[in-house]
Amino acid sequence: LRSCRPSSSAMDMFKLSVWAEWAELIPKLGGLSSDIVCVPMWTLAVGFWGSVGLLVVMWAMRLRVKTLYSQLEQSTEDAGTLSELFSSELERMRLLLSQSREDSESLDEILESILKGGLPGFLEMTSKDYWCMKTMEVSYTDQEGKRQIFRQSGYHVNCCVPGGACDVEVTFGVVGGAPSLAVDRAKPDLPWVYEDNGEKKLEKFAYKRCPSHVKFEVQGPSLATFVAHVTEVHASESEGDDKDTEE
Repeated sequence: LRSCRPSSSAMDMFKLSVWAEWAELIPKLGGLSSDIVCVPMWTLAVGFWGSVGLLVVMWAMRLRVKTLYSQLEQSTEDAGTLSELFSSELERMRLLLSQSREDSESLDEILESILKGGLPGFLEMTSKDYWCMKTMEVSYTDQEGKRQIFRQSGYHVNCCVPGGACDVEVTFGVVGGAPSLAVDRAKPDLPWVYEDNGEKKLEKFAYKRCPSHVKFEVQGPSLATFVAHVTEVHASESEGDDKDTEE
């Protein structure tokens, strides 16, 4: 057993050889470590500033993407607004075309009526006060021999009688009230006109052919309405031959 254990002198020699090797290796390691630490300093700086630059570029790209997204949303809103605008303009143009078509059809009817029976007549009622709402009723026989009736209420009413119409009758009244009563318009105080039996006479205007333009001025309360003034605008001298007496 004693012969298997190394001697102390051999151990000392082994230790000295190890220490000698470490003594030779440490300077080498020190030089190597100084080279490794010295070289990465500028490399680290380059890497750091490169990372900062990359972050700046990414931030700028993010801002650019955000700006493009905002512009895209604005473009979408503008497109929707333009679509609504074009839709409203198209609807307005459609209404105008429809109105033009209706006006054209009405004009064709008027022209056809003029060619067949002459110029149309125009009857106008104007209320001189606002005691109550007045009504104008016009009845006539058209070119086909059918009896037509026009009735409208208001403070200003117009009626266009087609050309060729005959046996035109015009009466007035009040909405919810009595019909218009006849007065003597030849006298300044406009007295009532009475029937033979002593009752007040109802006002009615009758024409064989409708004049070109007649204006009626109506006034009075609901139970005592009368036509204060009648004006035939642009009436010809021969028109009196076509006009009947007031009934």
